Amino acid sequence: MARRSVELKIQEPGRDQGKLFKITEMSAFDTEEWAERSINAILRNANKEDISFLIPLVYTYVQEATIESSYEKLMEKNDEGMVKIQQATEKLAVYLSSLFFSLPYDDLKIVVKPLFDCCSIYLNPGQNDLVEPILNNPNHYIEEVSTIIALKREAFKLHTDFFTRDAKRYLDLFIVSMEQLQSKKDIDTTQTSLNQSER
Repeated sequence: MARRSVELKIQEPGRDQGKLFKITEMSAFDTEEWAERSINAILRNANKEDISFLIPLVYTYVQEATIESSYEKLMEKNDEGMVKIQQATEKLAVYLSSLFFSLPYDDLKIVVKPLFDCCSIYLNPGQNDLVEPILNNPNHYIEEVSTIIALKREAFKLHTDFFTRDAKRYLDLFIVSMEQLQSKKDIDTTQTSLNQSER
């Protein structure tokens, strides 16, 4: 099956108005790697308030999704469960996306680069399907900051529909990463305490 793609035509007045872009999803392996990096970056930079908000949402989602053997069966058979799943999904998607785009510059630069790798521009829109990756000549193909933001947003949306298709798998990954991070913090705290007691 071909990878999914979406088109984005710039409607906003400016130097990029009328340009047509194509955003194509990453491979499964690249998406997995991108998701892991993004989740780890979010967890590294999340404060206690963020974590205290996310933990109940994540565990509630996973618990609800485990009621049935698959997400699809849950959506088909259990209306009440479906509502709970959708509510948890929407909250998680909104909150995690806000944390993603609020990452420190160095972290955000790393996890946004793969999103721009997915973006191409139609060279002759309406005439043929010839496209060119925008990163081959970014300063030529993109002349407005608003276009960069729009491409970043649409590429992110294309790659975060795992909140509806493969949510449980990625949220399980989130939990594992969260627990590993907490374990590392506990080890560091214990080591610090031991070092202080030896002085």
